[in-house]
Amino acid sequence: MRQLNPTVKFSAILLAGLIVSFQNNLLLNLVLLGLFALITAVYLPILKWLRLWLWLSLAAVGVFFSGYFFLQEKTGGGQWAGWQLSAQTIYGLQLATRIYCFGFLGASFAATTTLTAFIESLQQQLHLPTQFAYGIMAAFHVAPLIPQEYRQTQLSLWSRGLSAPWLSTRLMTPLLVKSVRWSEVLATAMISRGFTAEAPRTHFKKYQVQWFDWLFFSGLIILTIILSIF
Repeated sequence: MRQLNPTVKFSAILLAGLIVSFQNNLLLNLVLLGLFALITAVYLPILKWLRLWLWLSLAAVGVFFSGYFFLQEKTGGGQWAGWQLSAQTIYGLQLATRIYCFGFLGASFAATTTLTAFIESLQQQLHLPTQFAYGIMAAFHVAPLIPQEYRQTQLSLWSRGLSAPWLSTRLMTPLLVKSVRWSEVLATAMISRGFTAEAPRTHFKKYQVQWFDWLFFSGLIILTIILSIF
């Protein structure tokens, strides 16, 4: 999976997720769930993989019961009848397994693709404008600083005997000001190093679409379509 072109891999996973989202197909959900759960098990540490199962399970249980009681009320069914394979149970399982399917589809891409590789591939394959590409990478690298700045602002308020709720303007305003300052500093640094959006640029690593990329794309989509028919 790590050898696949990031743009082709993203397109295949996105298209498969769209096909899943437009139908209630338990077989399709289970097959994709099993396939991509195995893929993520290979590339993720076991604790992260189990944690992913835990968070998806919490969401899936809620969605299952929502679908179960929704269909029960819509069809005028009786009370909760245990785990018998009724229409309500099947409908709930279809919705719940869809949550797992979406989760492991996204996790398989995140576990096998770095942000830099994905942005570089978008630039080379889909001609993403350079200013957008570097803007996205800068935003992702600045994001980890926000919790640290939030905590420092909170401590500075406490040191002066002031308190503020979680989303108070006393906390949010300094973060917004610092975010604007970060963006100005980054823009100035890039311009001072000769960055211009119109100038042609070279790439340290060339991303090309190989035969195995098309094999993965066509194989996943064909599998999804065949399972959708059944």
